[in-house]
Amino acid sequence: MLTLAIDSSQDVCSLAIGRDCAVVAEYHFAHKMNLLRRLLPNIDNLLADCSLSKSDLDAVILGTGPGSFTGLRIGATTAKSLAYVLGKPIAGIGTLDAMAHGAANGDSVVCPMIFARVDEVYWSVFDSSGERVRDYAVSTIGQVLDYFSKDESQVLFCGTGARRNWEVISANMGDAASIAPAWTDYTRGAALIDLGVRRIMAGDVDDAMTLTPLYVRKPMVGKVEVSD
Repeated sequence: MLTLAIDSSQDVCSLAIGRDCAVVAEYHFAHKMNLLRRLLPNIDNLLADCSLSKSDLDAVILGTGPGSFTGLRIGATTAKSLAYVLGKPIAGIGTLDAMAHGAANGDSVVCPMIFARVDEVYWSVFDSSGERVRDYAVSTIGQVLDYFSKDESQVLFCGTGARRNWEVISANMGDAASIAPAWTDYTRGAALIDLGVRRIMAGDVDDAMTLTPLYVRKPMVGKVEVSD
């Protein structure tokens, strides 16, 4: 099974080609206001580097967020259009799920965080086996720390939200908290492919017409989105 994975929920976009659960190629690029112009050409370049074309794809995997509203809309439209035009299955994978999957060490609770705006993060919690144990949310760092104040588990934090607020987290939680390497701050295509292919092979796929990003909160009309 040849798959294309796309996650455009953050300011670094992740693209990957996978064959079954193995990564064939993976590409990350930083963008600001030009994701719409750059996404399809970068997908074409990635496929060309693998001597492939869009028609060779068997499925599409989409990182559904949460994250940048604009980035999510662009990525979702691109992934859904490809799946629909090619007549191939599509599977949506939560960005926080993929981040936790990529950072997990098998010993600690994992808390992936995506920077939302000053003092706010998108986050969730996964147990040491990788199962999500808390719903997706957007909260202040104080609210996240309040959640963990009732838990004595070792917590592995990862993501841009954790790195930006690490000084506060470590001061509050001490040795109970650790932070994953910086290369786990963004979604890894390998994690998206592994999780997405498992869904597709189990027959658990989404409808390309109705699949929607996980926004967590509604866009603020007339205000600049800091996470973009």
